[in-house]
Amino acid sequence: MDFAPEETHLALQRMANDFARQEILPAVEDIDRQKDPAVRFPAALLEKGSRLGLRTLALPEERGGGGADLLTLCFVGEEIGWGDLGVASTFAQDWCVSRSLGGICEDAQFAGFSSQFTADHAAHLTRAELSANPPAESWMPYPPDAEEADEDIPASSARDGDGWALGGFASHVMNGAAARWILVSFDPGISDGEDGRRAFLVDAAGGGGPRAARHHDPMGMRACQDVALAFEDLKVSDSSEIPCDSGAWAKAVPAFCALPASAALGCARRANEHATGHARERVQGGKPIIEHQTVGFMLAENLMELTAARRALQAAAWAADRAATGGEVPDLRESYLTRVLVSEACERIARRSMEVWGGAGYMTEAPMERFVRDMTSFMHSGEMMNSLRARAMPLI
Repeated sequence: MDFAPEETHLALQRMANDFARQEILPAVEDIDRQKDPAVRFPAALLEKGSRLGLRTLALPEERGGGGADLLTLCFVGEEIGWGDLGVASTFAQDWCVSRSLGGICEDAQFAGFSSQFTADHAAHLTRAELSANPPAESWMPYPPDAEEADEDIPASSARDGDGWALGGFASHVMNGAAARWILVSFDPGISDGEDGRRAFLVDAAGGGGPRAARHHDPMGMRACQDVALAFEDLKVSDSSEIPCDSGAWAKAVPAFCALPASAALGCARRANEHATGHARERVQGGKPIIEHQTVGFMLAENLMELTAARRALQAAAWAADRAATGGEVPDLRESYLTRVLVSEACERIARRSMEVWGGAGYMTEAPMERFVRDMTSFMHSGEMMNSLRARAMPLI
């Protein structure tokens, strides 16, 4: 197996890196300092990326997209993550959901979605799992306010004339308020679908989607939207329902594991670059601190973990692409384990890089503390995996 970038990979890498340097880096500090999470989402910046083809890169070429496979998306995701983890995670969510819909939806349904998605540069995607019992982490350790009372909405999918009425609450939904299409699914026991499950592709155009009940304010990845969505007797048509075949849903798992991890890899790479540059410039004891053995070991560990994490990620993406080409269900254990391995390695790299700066690295005027905040947020942003894991569990 050779994961050296091909010419297509290199061209897309250059394009993504140019976008990161010219558009993301000049804007990211202002985004991070914006206090109001409801207006923090960088819609204009993301639209610029969309016009370069980044938002639709995962769609097949015959559907108006870039036709990129999972390995290619990992190369591109790392470059955007090098610019900002939040921006890269937003694009990664678009890629994950659009790839998933291609394998889950029927051909006519996917064609209709694709034509509208490619035409609207402001449109984004997300997925939400509605549960009858909101998880304990959704509750804050202080008295609930009016917004949090929305969590009492019972999760339901019921027949309503020639369509459906959906109800429920979903917390911590990435791209929640910006998404035009929401891949909605239900826990077993809430509906009478296959294995007690039912799923819909909800078009939120023109205010026809759920209500953004709360904009959460994460400490890192602040370019992302982290939103609580309230589905209050939401009417959808029969054409919105999508199949719940466990095999098709299982094939979506590798993307949801690999693509966010590729964004994290870019963030860790940039943190290490800042640490290396500082170590070459900072003089202590009559020589640059990079020549001090302890600092040299820290930077060497960063490089080892970056290289190992990248190779593991590329191997998992390559294997998932081969399985998809052969119409097989990928090795989901490899996908899950790789997501954990890469994520934990990137968090260690970010923290180690901050330590190279010493006490200065902890200061907000230094670049390092944001990388640590971003990676800490990333390590707690895996709620999307829960329902996919539940669907795929019989196949693991």
